[in-house]
Amino acid sequence: MYLFSAASIEFFRELRTPSDVPVRFASKIMHHSCKVLHGDQHKTIFLQRLPAGPYEVFEHHVICVAPEKEILPTPLTPSLHLHISMDDNEVDAYVNGREGVALRPCEVNLFYLEEINIAVLPQGKHWFFHFAFTNDTLFGILQKKAFRGLLKKLQKKVKQVEELMGGMINEPAQVSMDAYFMMLIHEIRHCSFNELATIFYREKKCQLMLEHFLRQLLYANELKMELTDQQIITLDCVKEYIKLNSHRSVNSRQLSEQFNMSPNFLEKAFRQLNGISIRSFIHMYRMEYATKLLSIKDMPVESIARLTGFRNYAALNLAFYKYFGCDTTVFR
Repeated sequence: MYLFSAASIEFFRELRTPSDVPVRFASKIMHHSCKVLHGDQHKTIFLQRLPAGPYEVFEHHVICVAPEKEILPTPLTPSLHLHISMDDNEVDAYVNGREGVALRPCEVNLFYLEEINIAVLPQGKHWFFHFAFTNDTLFGILQKKAFRGLLKKLQKKVKQVEELMGGMINEPAQVSMDAYFMMLIHEIRHCSFNELATIFYREKKCQLMLEHFLRQLLYANELKMELTDQQIITLDCVKEYIKLNSHRSVNSRQLSEQFNMSPNFLEKAFRQLNGISIRSFIHMYRMEYATKLLSIKDMPVESIARLTGFRNYAALNLAFYKYFGCDTTVFR
């Protein structure tokens, strides 16, 4: 998504390094960013656009030196966008030029966007992260057994907002940023594989983020447990134990005995804190660890299989293909 239509961009150039980025933004700007100065230069925008298979990832950093400024978010094509406001500022936005939406800090929302959109930014710095995808991508995920309860509801809502030329799809339900969203964003932003492997990797992370968002909608009314500080520390220890034992067979029952928790409590508390089940986390971490080991040029593939808990390389390659949509050689 561009923040301005092509006709309104008055200055546009490639940044080779982040050397001319303000210090407070430097850690967040990637080397391939584009810098856009608009109009009287009261707005400076750093645009980052990353390919991710059927998804397209965008990240914007905006500096507003005036008390209040309008920007005009313009999608490259009419599309769905999973949007996250990453800073502490609330922004007033108008989708399709008339529907008012408050973009609250650390809130995740699903939009359908066409051309006429307005966001009014207060003075200061702003950070937006979002990715675009098609209706087919969304409905393909909703066909999965775990999400079918949302299929008809979201199909109806998407049709409504298309007729309005844009709108928020999850309204009035709100989804808040959590540790799992943050982890996925970090992985999308900082992956450093070869070009093809990076696209497959980002695609998987976008899919996981969209699925997590849909899961939050499904269980929005589910009561959350009150966790003590000690329980949270113990659950973090469980996560570290899983990482240190990725080469071994680990399951919820063993972990509950190891950390003196009931299996039912451990499973529910782990999911609540981390946004993912223990079983899914174990598999996700093994796949993550495999990508890192595969990037070590001279490491034998059988050693990689053993270190990630697979009986042989063929078993690892099969699991890897099911997870990332490509075989391990892409990451070599």
